[in-house]
Amino acid sequence: MTPRRDREAGITLVEMLVALMIFALVGVASFTTLDTILRVRERSDGRLEQLARMDRALQVFGRDVVQSDPMDVTLADNVLTVRRMGAEGVQRYLLEDQSLSRTLVPKAAENAFSQTLIEEVSDVRFRVLDLEREWRDSWPGATQSGAVAVDMVVTLASGQSLKRLVTLPQPVPR
Repeated sequence: MTPRRDREAGITLVEMLVALMIFALVGVASFTTLDTILRVRERSDGRLEQLARMDRALQVFGRDVVQSDPMDVTLADNVLTVRRMGAEGVQRYLLEDQSLSRTLVPKAAENAFSQTLIEEVSDVRFRVLDLEREWRDSWPGATQSGAVAVDMVVTLASGQSLKRLVTLPQPVPR
């Protein structure tokens, strides 16, 4: 066994400073990475929530149109009105206060309920496809025989557009 000399015992000050500097660099890199991850997550959560709201709005619109009576679809002044088969009231879709709104109007019109589907909307356009396969900006007209589909284009304040095309159920002979 070789006796240890006092000069070789422990670590030097330079070695300690190098170790502390490496530890500090690892800590700063870890903090920066964690901060970046948290910022990306925060932005992603907001965007995902916005996409989920838009998806729900398009699903509600599609469901209302698919369940509507094709003989009771009207489009005037860019306000789409549909009545679900067997329902007493109607649903109206329109641009209101820079939002796509769905207004449920029961038979007793004083109990109307308005629901905001998508906010920050600059424009909403509806069209109805007739049996002759022509798009109409108003419905029904004097010469139109039946509606086949409804098209909705929502232009967001950011300039992006959402489009939903829904086919109407076949009319039941009366």
